[in-house]
Parts: sequence; C-alpha cells; structure tokens
Amino acid sequence: MNKFVLSAIRCPGYNSLMTTTRPQAVAALRQIARALSAAWDLDSTLDLIAHKTTEVMGVDSCTIYLLDPDGEALRLRASTGLAKRAIGRAILRVGEGMTGYAVQINRPVWARDAQRHPYFKRVDEAEELNFQSLLAISMQIEDEPIGALNVQTIKPRDFSVDEVEMLSLIGDLAAGALVKARLYDRQKQQIEEMEALAQENARLVTNTAVIREMHHRIKNNLQTVAMLMQMQIPDADSLDTRHVLETNMHRIHSIAAVHEVLSGQGFRLVEVKEALEQIARMTVETMTAPGQDVTIHVHGEPFALPSQEATALALVVNELVQNGLEHGLAGREHGRITVSLGRSSEELIILVRDDGMGLPPDWSPGLGLEIVGTLVQDDLHGRIRFHRLENGTEVSVRMPRAA
Repeated sequence: MNKFVLSAIRCPGYNSLMTTTRPQAVAALRQIARALSAAWDLDSTLDLIAHKTTEVMGVDSCTIYLLDPDGEALRLRASTGLAKRAIGRAILRVGEGMTGYAVQINRPVWARDAQRHPYFKRVDEAEELNFQSLLAISMQIEDEPIGALNVQTIKPRDFSVDEVEMLSLIGDLAAGALVKARLYDRQKQQIEEMEALAQENARLVTNTAVIREMHHRIKNNLQTVAMLMQMQIPDADSLDTRHVLETNMHRIHSIAAVHEVLSGQGFRLVEVKEALEQIARMTVETMTAPGQDVTIHVHGEPFALPSQEATALALVVNELVQNGLEHGLAGREHGRITVSLGRSSEELIILVRDDGMGLPPDWSPGLGLEIVGTLVQDDLHGRIRFHRLENGTEVSVRMPRAA
C-alpha cells in the first residue's frame, strides 16, 4: 500500500493525543455535529469547521477549499493557520498539490515531511513554510466532490490510521453542513435581491418610467466614457490615434456587454461573470494579432452587482486584459490570461493574471492603469494591487461585499 495514501477502513476513532479514547473521539464528533447544526450561512460554517477541527485534532492549522462551480479549481475559503490574505484568492487545480490530489483520487493523502511529498505545492501567499506535516481529505456529496479539508502541524507528525479516519468523518459532517449553508446563502441572496429590486424597480411601473430609467443608465455610462476620453486629452500629442480609437471602442463594448446582460434579465442585478465572459470573447476576437494564440478564461464564483458598479468593474477588467495583451503578451505566439472571481467573508476578489513577460523593474502605471485605479477607488470603493510573478503578472482588485 502506498505510504502516502490510505482509504478509511476502520471504525471511528482518533489519536491526536496518545491517551485519547474512543468515547472521547465520539464526544468530539458529537461536539462538531452540534456546532454545525447551529450554523447557517456559508462563511460562519466554514469558520466553525476550521476552528473546531483544529481543536479536536490537536493540529496547528485546518484549511478548507471549496470547488469552483466550473469544477476546475479548489479555492481557499477558510483557514486557522494560513495567511488571511490568501483566503478567497489562492487556488489549487484538481490534482494539484497534496490537497488537490486527494480530491482527484478521493482518498486521504498525508506525509510527515509534506514539502518532500511528490505532490506537494506551495500555495501563493499562504505563508505555510513553518508547517511540516500535512493530512488532506476530499469532501464529497453523493460521490461528487465539493471541496477539500486539510490539517497541518508545525512539528513533524506521523498521522495514525485513527486520525485519518477522524478527519474523514469530520469531512463527511462538514460536507453536509456546507451544502445546507450554500442553500441558505442562495435563498438569502434571492430574498435580498428581490428586496433590492423592489427598491430599484419600484419606479418602473409604467412604460414611461422604464424609458426614463434606461435613459438615466445610458446617460451615466456615456458620461463615464466621456470622462475616460477627457483624461487622455493632456497626452493627446503623444498618443497614437488608432490605438486611442481602438481602446475607447473596447470600453464602449464593455459597457454594452453589461447592458446586454442587464436587458436580458429585465433590469435585475447584473451577473458579473456573464458580462466578463462576453468581454473576454470580444477581446480575443478583436485584439489578438494575426497568428497569435491567446486564451482568456473567466472562472470562479458568480456574483451580482447593481448596474453602476457592474459597469465600473467591467471597465476595470477590460483595461487589465488589454494591458496584459499589449504589454505582457506582446510578441508572444501563445499566451493565457485568466480572470478569477472569489470572495472572503468581507470582500469580493477579482484576479487578472497573465503568463507573459512580467512587470519590468522600472515599471510605473500608465494612463490606462491610472483610469483603473480611479474606477476601483471611486466607483467600487475598493483597492488594487500589482504582483510580479515568476512567469507573468497578477493584478488583484478587492471590493467590499456590501457593494
């Protein structure tokens, strides 16, 4: 039997301390079950699972990943030991890292010296260098993965069969609680959306009111385009006319994508992921050079925003994707840009990453990125950061979930 992989085949029990008995293990599981039954929303449930597992397993960290709706990536959603800034943005592909591998094979994976394990992968920004041992299990509902759970220790530890079984049982309890919490959040979101729509659309009772609302939104967005073009006037003598026209055309197309989604939903809140997917398709079709093979992939958790904030975010992502094409992937035959949508308990997180040449040492933002900064700060009340990667560049935009 592979020493790194084990199926849970024994009766419940755990051995995080050598003196732990089976009744104590059962009591610990009952404690977790009672706590989970009292949790409702997803964020509270995730936090509770992580803290209770850390406590009953006697470990230094418990981390939870949830599978994105597209089934491709596991996104870090809660942890008691990893850096908070990694929550909502750090991802592992299924099969990647010990945790992703546990999901792929649907069996526990562990190691005393995790960083020497053949599947170990360091998670960006998680600050996990101090941890030595790791045990990971897949969380499943009806044989379908929904995420993963892992525990880590600072001192080297040989996880026993009982400990593996214990974490597997906690994973089973957690999976059921997370499904319940997601359903609760979905229902709560629908209620909040209906309440928001009732406030937003109360004046759209007659056709006249509808026309007035359409005029108001289009006027606001035309003013946004005018503002963006006005910001270019001081540099007009040094700008390439063709480039300016193409850039502004794409800004208008981005706004149009938001309106297309909005009109298709009958003036509901805008599903941001759908609008960004339209922008990605348009950008690939119109901005890549002849013979250039570039893919732009939008993935992550869908969320909805009011039209003004959705328009601002669409413009931000459009500028960042264009910047990646024009600078990061310039002259490259092949390339990839990913737009990742995630969330923490307090923020919505948007990551735009390319696998191009990266930021030069003397880099400073140009006009397009200054526009992005203005939109993020003034319209989204958020913040933006630029990160140099080993291969490429990543830009993170964080905005409060209250938006």
